[in-house]
Amino acid sequence: MVFAEQLARAVEIIRTGTRFLLGAHSRLDGDALGSMLVSAHGLRLLGKEVFLYNPDPVPQRLRFLPGANEVRRKIPAGLRFDATLIHDCGARHLLGDHFPEPPITGPLLVLDHHAVVSELGDIVLRDAGAGSAGVIAMRLLSALGVREDALPEPLSTALFVSLVEDTGWFRYPGTNQEVFRLAMAAMHSGVSTWNVAQQLDEQLSEASLRLLTRVLPSLERHCDGKLALLTLTDQMLRDAGATMDDIGKPVNYARALKGVEIGGQITVSDDRIYVSLRGRGSYNVAKLCAQFGGGGHHNAAGCTISFDNPQDPKTSLAKSKSTLIAACQALMGMNSP
Repeated sequence: MVFAEQLARAVEIIRTGTRFLLGAHSRLDGDALGSMLVSAHGLRLLGKEVFLYNPDPVPQRLRFLPGANEVRRKIPAGLRFDATLIHDCGARHLLGDHFPEPPITGPLLVLDHHAVVSELGDIVLRDAGAGSAGVIAMRLLSALGVREDALPEPLSTALFVSLVEDTGWFRYPGTNQEVFRLAMAAMHSGVSTWNVAQQLDEQLSEASLRLLTRVLPSLERHCDGKLALLTLTDQMLRDAGATMDDIGKPVNYARALKGVEIGGQITVSDDRIYVSLRGRGSYNVAKLCAQFGGGGHHNAAGCTISFDNPQDPKTSLAKSKSTLIAACQALMGMNSP
Protein backbone atom coordinates (compact mmCIF):
# COMPACT_ATOMS: atom_id res chain seq x y z
CA MET A 1 0.00 0.00 0.00
CA VAL A 2 1.37 3.43 -0.91
CA PHE A 3 2.55 5.88 1.75
CA ALA A 4 -0.42 8.24 1.35
CA GLU A 5 -2.94 5.45 1.96
CA GLN A 6 -1.09 4.23 5.03
CA LEU A 7 -0.85 7.81 6.28
CA ALA A 8 -4.60 8.25 5.99
CA ARG A 9 -5.20 5.08 8.01
CA ALA A 10 -2.73 6.22 10.71
CA VAL A 11 -4.40 9.63 10.94
CA GLU A 12 -7.82 8.04 11.46
CA ILE A 13 -6.57 5.76 14.23
CA ILE A 14 -4.88 8.62 16.07
CA ARG A 15 -7.81 11.00 15.70
CA THR A 16 -10.23 8.49 17.20
CA GLY A 17 -7.86 7.24 19.95
CA THR A 18 -6.94 8.79 23.27
CA ARG A 19 -3.99 6.82 24.73
CA PHE A 20 -0.88 5.79 22.78
CA LEU A 21 2.29 3.84 23.50
CA LEU A 22 5.44 5.20 21.86
CA GLY A 23 8.52 3.05 21.29
CA ALA A 24 11.68 2.72 19.23
CA HIS A 25 14.48 0.25 18.65
CA SER A 26 16.66 -0.81 21.56
CA ARG A 27 20.08 0.81 22.11
CA LEU A 28 18.54 4.21 21.53
CA ASP A 29 20.28 6.68 19.23
CA GLY A 30 19.48 10.29 18.39
CA ASP A 31 16.99 9.54 15.65
CA ALA A 32 15.17 6.78 17.54
CA LEU A 33 14.68 8.89 20.67
CA GLY A 34 14.32 12.15 18.76
CA SER A 35 11.54 10.86 16.52
CA MET A 36 9.78 9.22 19.46
CA LEU A 37 9.79 12.55 21.30
CA VAL A 38 8.60 14.39 18.20
CA SER A 39 5.54 12.15 18.24
CA ALA A 40 5.12 12.48 22.00
CA HIS A 41 5.13 16.28 22.05
CA GLY A 42 3.01 16.44 18.90
CA LEU A 43 0.33 14.05 20.15
CA ARG A 44 0.10 15.96 23.41
CA LEU A 45 -0.51 19.13 21.41
CA LEU A 46 -3.54 17.29 20.04
CA GLY A 47 -4.77 16.40 23.53
CA LYS A 48 -3.63 12.77 23.46
CA GLU A 49 -2.19 10.74 26.35
CA VAL A 50 1.18 9.12 25.64
CA PHE A 51 3.45 6.64 27.39
CA LEU A 52 7.11 6.29 26.32
CA TYR A 53 8.78 2.87 26.48
CA ASN A 54 12.15 1.37 25.60
CA PRO A 55 13.93 -1.72 26.92
CA ASP A 56 17.21 0.21 27.32
CA PRO A 57 18.06 3.33 29.31
CA VAL A 58 18.44 6.65 27.52
CA PRO A 59 22.14 7.32 26.74
CA GLN A 60 23.69 10.10 28.78
CA ARG A 61 24.34 12.34 25.77
CA LEU A 62 20.64 12.35 24.87
CA ARG A 63 19.19 12.97 28.32
CA PHE A 64 19.07 16.74 27.71
CA LEU A 65 16.15 16.23 25.33
CA PRO A 66 12.87 17.48 26.81
CA GLY A 67 10.82 14.42 27.71
CA ALA A 68 13.74 11.97 27.67
CA ASN A 69 13.28 11.41 31.42
CA GLU A 70 9.80 10.04 30.72
CA VAL A 71 11.06 6.94 28.89
CA ARG A 72 10.27 3.89 31.01
CA ARG A 73 11.67 0.37 30.76
CA LYS A 74 8.52 -1.27 32.12
CA ILE A 75 4.88 -0.71 31.28
CA PRO A 76 2.61 -0.48 34.35
CA ALA A 77 0.21 -3.39 34.73
CA GLY A 78 -3.27 -2.73 33.50
CA LEU A 79 -2.45 -0.12 30.87
CA ARG A 80 -4.02 -0.63 27.46
CA PHE A 81 -3.41 1.52 24.39
CA ASP A 82 -5.47 2.50 21.38
CA ALA A 83 -2.36 2.09 19.22
CA THR A 84 1.43 1.96 19.45
CA LEU A 85 3.79 4.10 17.38
CA ILE A 86 7.14 2.41 16.68
CA HIS A 87 9.96 4.70 15.52
CA ASP A 88 13.10 4.03 13.50
CA CYS A 89 12.63 0.27 13.64
CA GLY A 90 11.71 -2.36 11.09
CA ALA A 91 12.30 -5.61 12.99
CA ARG A 92 10.41 -7.07 15.94
CA HIS A 93 13.50 -8.34 17.80
CA LEU A 94 14.87 -4.79 18.03
CA LEU A 95 12.01 -3.87 20.35
CA GLY A 96 13.37 -6.10 23.12
CA ASP A 97 12.25 -9.35 24.69
CA HIS A 98 9.55 -7.75 26.86
CA PHE A 99 7.73 -5.66 24.31
CA PRO A 100 4.02 -6.11 25.07
CA GLU A 101 1.60 -8.23 23.09
CA PRO A 102 -1.20 -6.93 20.80
CA PRO A 103 -3.95 -6.89 23.48
CA ILE A 104 -1.89 -4.20 25.24
CA THR A 105 -0.35 -2.33 22.30
CA GLY A 106 -3.32 -2.18 19.96
CA PRO A 107 -2.37 -1.84 16.26
CA LEU A 108 1.29 -1.11 15.53
CA LEU A 109 2.03 2.03 13.50
CA VAL A 110 5.61 1.88 12.24
CA LEU A 111 7.38 5.16 11.37
CA ASP A 112 10.59 4.17 9.63
CA HIS A 113 13.09 5.07 6.92
CA HIS A 114 15.10 1.86 6.58
CA ALA A 115 15.19 0.01 3.29
CA VAL A 116 16.13 -3.46 4.57
CA VAL A 117 13.49 -4.63 7.02
CA SER A 118 11.48 -7.59 8.20
CA GLU A 119 7.71 -7.63 8.49
CA LEU A 120 6.58 -5.42 11.35
CA GLY A 121 3.50 -3.29 11.83
CA ASP A 122 -0.17 -3.16 11.00
CA ILE A 123 0.26 0.25 9.38
CA VAL A 124 3.68 1.10 7.99
CA LEU A 125 4.79 4.65 7.22
CA ARG A 126 8.11 3.88 5.58
CA ASP A 127 10.14 5.99 3.17
CA ALA A 128 13.78 5.04 2.62
CA GLY A 129 14.29 8.45 1.04
CA ALA A 130 13.42 10.33 4.22
CA GLY A 131 16.36 11.89 6.01
CA SER A 132 15.36 10.50 9.41
CA ALA A 133 12.51 8.84 11.27
CA GLY A 134 11.79 12.27 12.73
CA VAL A 135 10.86 13.38 9.21
CA ILE A 136 8.23 10.62 9.05
CA ALA A 137 6.90 11.63 12.47
CA MET A 138 6.53 15.22 11.27
CA ARG A 139 4.67 14.10 8.13
CA LEU A 140 2.18 12.32 10.37
CA LEU A 141 1.80 15.30 12.70
CA SER A 142 1.34 17.66 9.77
CA ALA A 143 -1.44 15.42 8.44
CA LEU A 144 -3.02 15.66 11.89
CA GLY A 145 -2.96 19.46 11.76
CA VAL A 146 0.25 20.35 13.61
CA ARG A 147 1.75 23.41 11.91
CA GLU A 148 5.47 23.45 11.09
CA ASP A 149 5.59 27.24 11.56
CA ALA A 150 4.32 27.05 15.13
CA LEU A 151 6.20 24.15 16.74
CA PRO A 152 6.84 24.21 20.51
CA GLU A 153 10.53 24.23 21.38
CA PRO A 154 10.59 20.77 23.04
CA LEU A 155 9.25 19.21 19.84
CA SER A 156 11.62 21.27 17.69
CA THR A 157 14.65 20.25 19.73
CA ALA A 158 13.76 16.57 19.37
CA LEU A 159 13.18 17.07 15.64
CA PHE A 160 16.50 18.86 15.15
CA VAL A 161 18.41 16.11 16.98
CA SER A 162 16.71 13.49 14.83
CA LEU A 163 17.74 15.38 11.69
CA VAL A 164 21.38 16.07 12.55
CA GLU A 165 22.07 12.63 13.99
CA ASP A 166 20.89 10.72 10.91
CA THR A 167 22.24 13.14 8.32
CA GLY A 168 25.63 13.58 9.98
CA TRP A 169 24.97 17.28 10.51
CA PHE A 170 23.61 17.56 6.95
CA ARG A 171 26.52 15.76 5.26
CA TYR A 172 25.05 12.37 4.33
CA PRO A 173 23.17 11.58 1.09
CA GLY A 174 19.82 11.55 2.92
CA THR A 175 20.09 15.33 3.34
CA ASN A 176 17.48 16.91 1.09
CA GLN A 177 15.14 19.89 0.84
CA GLU A 178 12.65 18.38 3.29
CA VAL A 179 15.41 17.99 5.88
CA PHE A 180 16.53 21.59 5.50
CA ARG A 181 12.93 22.86 5.60
CA LEU A 182 12.28 21.06 8.88
CA ALA A 183 15.63 22.20 10.30
CA MET A 184 14.67 25.80 9.52
CA ALA A 185 11.29 25.27 11.17
CA ALA A 186 13.04 24.00 14.29
CA MET A 187 15.42 26.96 14.35
CA HIS A 188 12.47 29.35 13.82
CA SER A 189 10.95 28.01 17.04
CA GLY A 190 14.10 28.78 19.03
CA VAL A 191 16.40 25.78 18.68
CA SER A 192 20.08 26.80 18.89
CA THR A 193 22.35 24.75 16.63
CA TRP A 194 25.33 25.43 18.89
CA ASN A 195 23.50 24.40 22.05
CA VAL A 196 22.46 21.12 20.44
CA ALA A 197 25.99 20.56 19.11
CA GLN A 198 27.44 21.11 22.57
CA GLN A 199 25.08 18.60 24.13
CA LEU A 200 25.62 15.96 21.46
CA ASP A 201 29.29 16.28 20.56
CA GLU A 202 31.06 18.73 22.88
CA GLN A 203 30.54 17.07 26.26
CA LEU A 204 33.01 14.18 26.10
CA SER A 205 34.06 12.47 29.30
CA GLU A 206 37.73 11.84 30.10
CA ALA A 207 36.92 8.13 30.08
CA SER A 208 35.73 8.36 26.48
CA LEU A 209 39.11 9.71 25.38
CA ARG A 210 40.98 7.05 27.37
CA LEU A 211 38.77 4.47 25.69
CA LEU A 212 39.53 5.89 22.25
CA THR A 213 43.26 5.43 22.86
CA ARG A 214 42.59 1.73 23.39
CA VAL A 215 40.22 1.26 20.45
CA LEU A 216 42.22 3.00 17.73
CA PRO A 217 45.28 0.68 18.01
CA SER A 218 42.96 -2.25 17.20
CA LEU A 219 42.70 -1.00 13.60
CA GLU A 220 42.79 -3.70 10.92
CA ARG A 221 42.70 -3.25 7.14
CA HIS A 222 41.26 -5.90 4.86
CA CYS A 223 39.93 -6.25 1.30
CA ASP A 224 42.95 -4.49 -0.24
CA GLY A 225 42.56 -1.70 2.29
CA LYS A 226 38.93 -0.99 1.42
CA LEU A 227 37.67 -2.38 4.75
CA ALA A 228 38.83 -0.91 8.08
CA LEU A 229 37.77 -2.55 11.35
CA LEU A 230 38.06 -1.36 14.93
CA THR A 231 37.37 -3.61 17.92
CA LEU A 232 36.02 -2.56 21.31
CA THR A 233 35.93 -5.09 24.17
CA ASP A 234 34.64 -5.19 27.72
CA GLN A 235 38.26 -5.29 28.88
CA MET A 236 38.95 -2.01 27.09
CA LEU A 237 35.98 -0.47 28.88
CA ARG A 238 37.31 -1.66 32.23
CA ASP A 239 40.86 -0.49 31.51
CA ALA A 240 39.59 2.97 30.56
CA GLY A 241 37.20 3.18 33.49
CA ALA A 242 34.46 3.73 30.91
CA THR A 243 30.85 2.70 30.46
CA MET A 244 28.67 2.16 27.40
CA ASP A 245 27.78 5.86 27.57
CA ASP A 246 31.43 6.69 26.86
CA ILE A 247 31.77 4.71 23.64
CA GLY A 248 30.88 7.44 21.15
CA LYS A 249 31.33 6.70 17.44
CA PRO A 250 34.83 5.34 16.74
CA VAL A 251 33.42 3.70 13.59
CA ASN A 252 33.54 7.12 11.91
CA TYR A 253 37.33 7.15 12.30
CA ALA A 254 37.50 3.85 10.45
CA ARG A 255 35.44 5.12 7.52
CA ALA A 256 37.38 8.41 7.39
CA LEU A 257 40.63 6.67 6.42
CA LYS A 258 41.81 7.40 2.90
CA GLY A 259 41.09 4.47 0.61
CA VAL A 260 38.47 2.90 2.89
CA GLU A 261 35.05 2.14 1.41
CA ILE A 262 33.57 0.45 4.51
CA GLY A 263 34.47 1.29 8.09
CA GLY A 264 33.40 -1.04 10.86
CA GLN A 265 33.30 -1.20 14.63
CA ILE A 266 33.02 -4.53 16.40
CA THR A 267 31.80 -4.19 19.99
CA VAL A 268 32.30 -7.37 22.00
CA SER A 269 29.85 -7.88 24.85
CA ASP A 270 29.21 -11.16 26.67
CA ASP A 271 28.69 -13.91 24.07
CA ARG A 272 28.10 -11.82 20.96
CA ILE A 273 29.50 -9.01 18.90
CA TYR A 274 27.64 -5.94 17.77
CA VAL A 275 28.73 -4.75 14.35
CA SER A 276 28.36 -1.17 13.14
CA LEU A 277 29.25 -0.49 9.51
CA ARG A 278 29.61 2.82 7.69
CA GLY A 279 30.06 3.10 3.94
CA ARG A 280 31.01 5.78 1.44
CA GLY A 281 28.38 4.80 -1.12
CA SER A 282 30.11 2.19 -3.27
CA TYR A 283 28.63 -0.77 -1.35
CA ASN A 284 25.30 -1.32 0.38
CA VAL A 285 26.20 -2.17 3.98
CA ALA A 286 22.52 -2.64 4.89
CA LYS A 287 22.31 -5.66 2.59
CA LEU A 288 25.47 -7.04 4.15
CA CYS A 289 24.08 -6.67 7.68
CA ALA A 290 20.81 -8.24 6.56
CA GLN A 291 22.71 -11.50 6.11
CA PHE A 292 23.14 -11.55 9.90
CA GLY A 293 19.61 -10.50 10.79
CA GLY A 294 20.39 -6.79 10.93
CA GLY A 295 19.80 -3.91 8.58
CA GLY A 296 19.87 -0.16 8.23
CA HIS A 297 20.72 2.20 5.42
CA HIS A 298 22.88 2.01 2.31
CA ASN A 299 25.77 3.73 4.13
CA ALA A 300 25.00 2.97 7.77
CA ALA A 301 23.86 -0.34 9.20
CA GLY A 302 24.36 -2.80 12.02
CA CYS A 303 23.87 -6.40 13.08
CA THR A 304 24.65 -8.90 15.81
CA ILE A 305 26.75 -12.04 15.44
CA SER A 306 26.58 -14.62 18.23
CA PHE A 307 29.66 -16.56 19.34
CA ASP A 308 29.67 -20.18 18.27
CA ASN A 309 31.47 -21.13 21.50
CA PRO A 310 30.92 -18.70 24.40
CA GLN A 311 33.34 -20.74 26.52
CA ASP A 312 36.18 -19.72 24.19
CA PRO A 313 35.50 -16.02 23.46
CA LYS A 314 38.87 -15.33 21.83
CA THR A 315 38.46 -18.06 19.21
CA SER A 316 34.79 -17.20 18.74
CA LEU A 317 35.63 -13.56 18.14
CA ALA A 318 38.22 -14.52 15.54
CA LYS A 319 35.70 -16.75 13.75
CA SER A 320 32.98 -14.10 13.86
CA LYS A 321 35.37 -11.50 12.52
CA SER A 322 36.45 -13.84 9.72
CA THR A 323 32.79 -14.39 8.84
CA LEU A 324 32.24 -10.64 8.65
CA ILE A 325 35.36 -10.08 6.54
CA ALA A 326 34.33 -12.84 4.15
CA ALA A 327 30.92 -11.22 3.74
CA CYS A 328 32.60 -7.89 2.97
CA GLN A 329 34.86 -9.59 0.43
CA ALA A 330 31.84 -11.12 -1.26
CA LEU A 331 30.08 -7.76 -1.31
CA MET A 332 33.11 -6.19 -2.95
CA GLY A 333 33.42 -9.01 -5.47
CA MET A 334 36.70 -10.28 -4.09
CA ASN A 335 37.86 -13.85 -3.66
CA SER A 336 38.53 -15.08 -0.14
CA PRO A 337 42.24 -15.51 0.61
